Amino acid sequence: MDKIKDKLSVKRYFLYLCRWQLSTPIMAPVTYYLGATVEGAVAANLVGGLIFFWIDKFIFSSDRKDLFKKYVLYLGRWQMTSVTLYPCMLLFGSELKGIIIANFIGGLIFFWVDKYIFSDKIYPTYWDVLEETTCFDCGKIGRGYRIIKAKNYDRRKDVAPEYRCEQCSKKKTEELRLRGIEV
Repeated sequence: MDKIKDKLSVKRYFLYLCRWQLSTPIMAPVTYYLGATVEGAVAANLVGGLIFFWIDKFIFSSDRKDLFKKYVLYLGRWQMTSVTLYPCMLLFGSELKGIIIANFIGGLIFFWVDKYIFSDKIYPTYWDVLEETTCFDCGKIGRGYRIIKAKNYDRRKDVAPEYRCEQCSKKKTEELRLRGIEV
């Protein structure tokens, strides 16, 4: 199983590096027009971030929840590539080869940032609470709790949600943790 995961990680990494190079036709004219300045790098990365977010989204996530938050985070992350792009452009010029080299270096570095942004690690566990409900486990009537979404756990489309009293909810949460679900 680990070998399959490793192969998928290598494939995803390769796809991301290829995706990174797709920004070259967009950044090259922008940076050339602006004379390969810091402003050029920032503008090029903004244009690229606006366009290539959707490709990164496809590579890293199939979940559409909190898409705006991820998009804002991604645009901020994209600007971090100026740190690699601008020195490369100074060294190699704003010619196409400089942009390609800069994008390659940026892709090697920022893949890990994108991977973090598009994972569930930056989002908390989502709970649903009802004031008057019957506990699924013990039958007690009162406030009921259930986890809607956590890392590797998604019950947003559950047609028969199971609410639990505080005591039973704590037990269920511990069971989920023992199964490897981060809540």
